[in-house]
Amino acid sequence: MFIDKMILESLRIHLSCPDLQVFAYEEWGSHNPEHRRLIHAHRDRIILNSDTPLHSSIAHTSGMGILVISSHAVGVDIEHSERIADKVVKRITSPQEFAAAPNAASLWTAKEACFKALRPFKQPSVLSDFSVGNWQKNTSQFETFTLLDYSEHQVPSAGAGACFHQQKFSFGFFCVNL
Repeated sequence: MFIDKMILESLRIHLSCPDLQVFAYEEWGSHNPEHRRLIHAHRDRIILNSDTPLHSSIAHTSGMGILVISSHAVGVDIEHSERIADKVVKRITSPQEFAAAPNAASLWTAKEACFKALRPFKQPSVLSDFSVGNWQKNTSQFETFTLLDYSEHQVPSAGAGACFHQQKFSFGFFCVNL
């Protein structure tokens, strides 16, 4: 597992999502032709053996795949930090949203994670149709955020998001607290 217990506990606290489960493995990365089968099999084992309804989200990039599971609507994203270009991120954000974000990698992964968590609600068709903000820098590698225009998407709250950067990866997580 790539994510240590201290980071997992921080995510649970910041996202107000105490039952959050996070699984991240190198063999689930997109470099592995079997990555989709492996990550989906792991998710299905957990969800099918649960007595309560669970939400899940999956993301992968070369070298790493990640799965999150919770009773709350959740979303996750992972990217190689150096591959996220300001020019690309500016195409899916407003100038104000871009200027307020701590960096392009955090903004991109935050928007991807939010987008995935909005599936049970009125999910927009593209990333530029919603905004994230209220950024708080907790450490040099960990930031939090919220969904700004949540009522437009029939979401009961602004939710809670977190981004962190570890080694060459940037991670984004978002949880809708019901």
